[in-house]
Amino acid sequence: MIRLTDTETRILKNQPETGMGYQLVEGTQFDNKTKRGIAYNAELFFEENESRSVLKTLSYPQVLREATRSTGQFKSLRVLSRSEAPITLSERKAAVAKAAPAKEAPIEKTKENEVFKRFSAYKNDNRLQSDGSWSEGTYATTEEDAKNVKTGKDAVARYALANPEPAIYRFTGRPKKDTDIQRGIVEPAFNQPGGGVEVIFPNGTTANTVTGPEEIPAE
Repeated sequence: MIRLTDTETRILKNQPETGMGYQLVEGTQFDNKTKRGIAYNAELFFEENESRSVLKTLSYPQVLREATRSTGQFKSLRVLSRSEAPITLSERKAAVAKAAPAKEAPIEKTKENEVFKRFSAYKNDNRLQSDGSWSEGTYATTEEDAKNVKTGKDAVARYALANPEPAIYRFTGRPKKDTDIQRGIVEPAFNQPGGGVEVIFPNGTTANTVTGPEEIPAE
């Protein structure tokens, strides 16, 4: 596991998420060899065949502290498209019924006074920008669907989060009317059932539209 540099984190922050709180990525090293894996909060990288069981036994801050610090080993990082991501990397299970993920949905516009929620295991969630906006390609859920989530553990299951640590930090988004959005249903992944509503803000949100986090019970 590798703790990415600030520069590498900025590169990933400017690319879309694969799901709430994680990205499936390919890194090109300076010798032109590539590594594929999963990045958590744009700052912690595991190679695709590397065990991530440590996330079940240690808190995320502890894992981050113990990770090997990157020495700028990647000259480029890019988020993989759905077609490029191997099935073993995302650990998807066969869905009982076809659920269309948000990435496959057409772009529509938000309505007046719509509210959205984002659940995260990271208090310093890197999708939240310093101006109070969400960056391009950020995942969230609707306020209505978020009512099904009482604990951080609920959020992990309902939104099939890659990090098994309870997502106890809840952010609130109130985008302006006619903000671009895609809506869908979370597919099973990471041994989690999914099934919640997911939304993507393909172009992010404008300044001063996101507040939080509020902290909810772990379980």
